[in-house]
Amino acid sequence: MWLMTITVGLVTLVLVTWLRDYVKRWRMPPGPFFWPIIGNLFLFDGQPYFTFIELAKKYGDVFSLKLGMTDVVVLNSMDAVREALVKKGADFAGRPKTLTSDLLTEGGKDIAFTDYSPTWKLHRKLFHSAIRGYASGQNLQSRVHESLEETVAEFSKMEGREVDLEDYIYKLVYNVICSAAFGVRYNMDDEEFKTLIKVTNESNEIFGQGLLADVYPSLRSMPTPTKNTLQKLAEQLLGIFDRHLEQHRETFDPSNLRDITDHMIKAQKDAEEEGIYDVTYLTDSHLRQTIADVFLGGTDTTIVTLRWAILFLAAHPEIQEKVAAELDSAVGRDRLPELSDRETTPYMEATIHEVMRMGSIAPLSLPHATTADTTLRGYDIPKGTWIMPNLWALHHDPATWGDPDVFRPERFLDENGMAIPKPAALMPFSAGRRACPGEAVAKADTFLLLGGLVQNFRFSIPEGEGPPDFTPDERGGSNFSLPSPYKVVMTCRK
Repeated sequence: MWLMTITVGLVTLVLVTWLRDYVKRWRMPPGPFFWPIIGNLFLFDGQPYFTFIELAKKYGDVFSLKLGMTDVVVLNSMDAVREALVKKGADFAGRPKTLTSDLLTEGGKDIAFTDYSPTWKLHRKLFHSAIRGYASGQNLQSRVHESLEETVAEFSKMEGREVDLEDYIYKLVYNVICSAAFGVRYNMDDEEFKTLIKVTNESNEIFGQGLLADVYPSLRSMPTPTKNTLQKLAEQLLGIFDRHLEQHRETFDPSNLRDITDHMIKAQKDAEEEGIYDVTYLTDSHLRQTIADVFLGGTDTTIVTLRWAILFLAAHPEIQEKVAAELDSAVGRDRLPELSDRETTPYMEATIHEVMRMGSIAPLSLPHATTADTTLRGYDIPKGTWIMPNLWALHHDPATWGDPDVFRPERFLDENGMAIPKPAALMPFSAGRRACPGEAVAKADTFLLLGGLVQNFRFSIPEGEGPPDFTPDERGGSNFSLPSPYKVVMTCRK
């Protein structure tokens, strides 16, 4: 009897909750039918941005879903994204609190995943000042050139061979950002370098799929193999940053700041000794996490962009030759490309824009959350609703681009071959208050690195292989649009 009573009670609770959510849906954007408890969880496959495009054909460019017990609103057009993230930026500037992000960020002490708050504003300000001092302008350029010279020498030894360049691209980019972040440069056989690649790849793959406890918070304390794996990966990664932080403390000299880690230590000391900042916002965990943001934000996006760029150029030799010819004309062969050359290389800039559009490195950006009860397109959006901007949909919309599946840099040039203003629909770094704070650095970094590689090498698809498949690798999940593993043949440009 007691078992029947409990069963009836649970069923009643589930049905009442489902009915309440269904009534609430009447005031929210339209969407597909959702089941009790699981909602529309079955729609969130490995690459949901493709599914969202199909759903938008039926429900419009703004629609609602239930991710488990969580309300989600998906934005599938430029107008919808701009209305939410730009025009109503503060209302849509939050971040969902999930177990996955908490494990990676020590409970939200970073910049990317922490909620919209005074802490976030302070750390974003410190991030910008650190980047300006150690990873922009001539400082960035000299770090890139140093790393490029090593890579060009390594690539020259592999001329004519079929090579998977992924690990070499990691090293190329790591040696730019890590030298700025904590003054370290890596060799291919460096154990810390290998650990960083392994940890970031595995944690990104888990993050792209998420944990079940992200949408069922009551399961947060339940141990699972995936949760344990992610926790160990986070500990490994933070352990590396912590070690560099402690080494910097031992040799810290306020009159000689060497890199971003020193910059953050000084900010912490200013908070403790002079009250310039609120010390509760600058704990050791906050410092570790800001350094992690610089590292991950400055490497992951650039690495994936370069991998897509080399694949696209190898598959389109005529475009690659135009880029190389423009570099020969504007830069020559006696020096590496410099930031000042961006003004005289419009085709190169257009090619980078096209890589970022067609590759759509972060196809769903990072999920937002509403910070207050608000509205969008006349619909009610309750506080705490997850917001997913489908940047892949924006970047592959036939109504905007005409031929979105064609790699065509000319779409960013006028009839005279000069750069046109960046189209509003191109948002590789998202938009609004939570747009990637490292956008300017990533663009400059990509220009210098890709320009240096194309200046020195011709990349081609191995003989006998058909056209490559540009469908993103499922390993990236919803977090990254990754090219499937590929090999190219490099020829030195004499």
